[in-house]
Amino acid sequence: MFKKLSIALIAMLCAGKIAIAQQPCGTDKKYWELVQQNPKILEYEKQFEDQIIANMQYRIPGALGKTTLSASDTTTFDVPIVIHVVHDYGTENLSDNDLYEAAQYWAIVFLAQNSDTAAVIPPFKKWIGNSRIRLHLATIDPNGKPTKGIVRHNHYLTTNADDGAKFEPWPNNKYINIWFVRTFGASATGAAAYAYYPASAAGMPFYDGVIGLSTYANYAKAIPHELGHVLNLQHVWGNTNSAGAACGDDHVDDTPPTTGHTPVGCVASALYDVACASGYLKHYTAAGGGDSVVDYPDTVNAQNIMDYTYCQEMFTKGQCVRMRTALTSTVAGRNNLITAANLASTGALAPMPDLPPVADYIMDRGTGGGFVSDTRSYFLTFNNTNGFVFRNASWNDTVTGVKWSFSNGATVPTSTSMTSVVNHFATPGWVTVTQIATSNAGSDTLVNTKAVYVADTTATHGVGYVQGFDLANCSNWPMINFYNNRFKWEFFNGASFDGDGKCVRYRSFDTTNQQTGMALGDHDDFYTPAFNLTDIAGSGNYFLNFFTSGCKRPGGGTMDSLEIDASITGGTQWTRIGGVSGNTLANITATNAQFTPTLPSQWKARAINIPAAYRTGNVFFRFRYWPGDIGNNLYLDNFYIYPYPSEVMDQTADAGIFKIFPNPANSGCNIIFKTGNEGTAAITVKDITGRTIYTVSNHYNANGMAQETIGRDITQAAGIYFVTVVIDGASRTEKLVVY
Repeated sequence: MFKKLSIALIAMLCAGKIAIAQQPCGTDKKYWELVQQNPKILEYEKQFEDQIIANMQYRIPGALGKTTLSASDTTTFDVPIVIHVVHDYGTENLSDNDLYEAAQYWAIVFLAQNSDTAAVIPPFKKWIGNSRIRLHLATIDPNGKPTKGIVRHNHYLTTNADDGAKFEPWPNNKYINIWFVRTFGASATGAAAYAYYPASAAGMPFYDGVIGLSTYANYAKAIPHELGHVLNLQHVWGNTNSAGAACGDDHVDDTPPTTGHTPVGCVASALYDVACASGYLKHYTAAGGGDSVVDYPDTVNAQNIMDYTYCQEMFTKGQCVRMRTALTSTVAGRNNLITAANLASTGALAPMPDLPPVADYIMDRGTGGGFVSDTRSYFLTFNNTNGFVFRNASWNDTVTGVKWSFSNGATVPTSTSMTSVVNHFATPGWVTVTQIATSNAGSDTLVNTKAVYVADTTATHGVGYVQGFDLANCSNWPMINFYNNRFKWEFFNGASFDGDGKCVRYRSFDTTNQQTGMALGDHDDFYTPAFNLTDIAGSGNYFLNFFTSGCKRPGGGTMDSLEIDASITGGTQWTRIGGVSGNTLANITATNAQFTPTLPSQWKARAINIPAAYRTGNVFFRFRYWPGDIGNNLYLDNFYIYPYPSEVMDQTADAGIFKIFPNPANSGCNIIFKTGNEGTAAITVKDITGRTIYTVSNHYNANGMAQETIGRDITQAAGIYFVTVVIDGASRTEKLVVY
């Protein structure tokens, strides 16, 4: 049940207990941002305004106490609406019944049938307007299929919403679109909702409509307020400044000039604010001759739905005329909304159909002793004591029954509970889940062939393991695209570090002219098979090595990042062990074209040290990618586990070249080199005075990689040392810094 702003709630707000702190509306901010990008909007707005004023000139209640709209303006306008719920299965995923109740209340407000109009102060009683606009949830969608006027979009942008979260808008000349989200992003921070005026929407129909926080679906008349903007109402103080800044006007005569108010409730200082309205008169000339003067109330209309008081209870008659005039204008196709043909094609006047549910489910965070997970569980080992949790999230009707079926030898092959927990699968691999949701109107079946991944616990010895990402041997390297979108991991045939043309790609490439959606806020996972690292449990440094090649788009803001995690609990717990981000990850010059590496020099060696706690007999690694707002592709190749970093190996690929790491060093260092044709190498360490403090000569496998350790017992004093390596008779010297 939604909480509408009742008299009792007003009293609570006035006592200083306002629970929701968002600025009610972000429309003006969005409007002026748009004007800055396209100043011609002001010209269109002026032309539209002149049309409206000319149409309204003789339709304002006059001095003789007329209290109704003109006799020619008694038609009721019916308007189809559609509600889009953008959600990630949180509290923002409002129930169908809650949305029906909210839509019913919005309709009541536009017909001035909301009971709180009884609380309107005496000066404005006779100015309460009935717009004769009836809002209807559509019963036919743009494809001609039956609907209940509610659609749902599972998306990460519900927590970073702006215009890009306005997914799959229905034609704005046939429906008014209303989107609900959990939180706004930076461009609308602090707002509860916003909308666009018709003249603005005319140039960008895909953004036309209302977008608001789900908590405001039926709170403080936030949505009727935004629908007022859709029908060309400004805030009562106009749209050139913020509430409380200066006296302003909204081009409606029976809303006296005002500075407007921040959320204060129904307090006397707002209800009887005369700072801008004292002695407020308007002079009119009738069409057939004769003048009249209207003495409007000498206080502001603080109870107006287009103010911010949280005491909003009414539209005025003049505002109703203005909204009705907008509905008869061709601007943004508003006039088509109310035509008989459109009402028939959208089913606006038809009874709500009784439709089967839409089958849907969500993966809950797993269960079991000590389970910890930062995301919903889609990856677990096949014999894990914890379980995958499948929770029914079907919608579009009241679900009376759910049936689940699971592949891979699940301990619960079928289930009829609303929430099903599967604790064990006998067979590793991708699991197929079939869900059948049933109501009195029928049933719907959802089949997901990659619902979750059950990982094999048979571990591969990690030391010496190399993966070049040939599809033939990558079946146990699963990729999970959480939101089933274009930003994702994928095996790629067309680029590589080692020349075989095969690698892994994260497709982060997007464009700045997308109408809806962006990558920022998404994440996707790419998992390794299980590794047995017990043979290096007591060794020195060992690294996850791989090579990447990536770049960004020019002007990219928040850039991409790659996070590497490890799990020794079969996927129930993950710990971050390293990562690369920003300009370090984007090692290639930015380009607007979709990037694909073509040269070996475009690849960068990466190495993540494996902590001792994760050198167990069964460890998994996870590559989690976080794309930015204007990204490009990242390529990854040649994964292997080695006792020294891939960068060292890359730099010592030629005989006679060696690498000291770490350098500077504090507790000893390693010397990595290629042995050469003879397989012998001599190492000498001298201090700053030229005194030899260490020397060694050994024979190694020819043309292989070798490592020697220089302990801190050799370089006891902090300072500068010189290391010389002789391979195949060739000598090379590098500086070593010890601190």
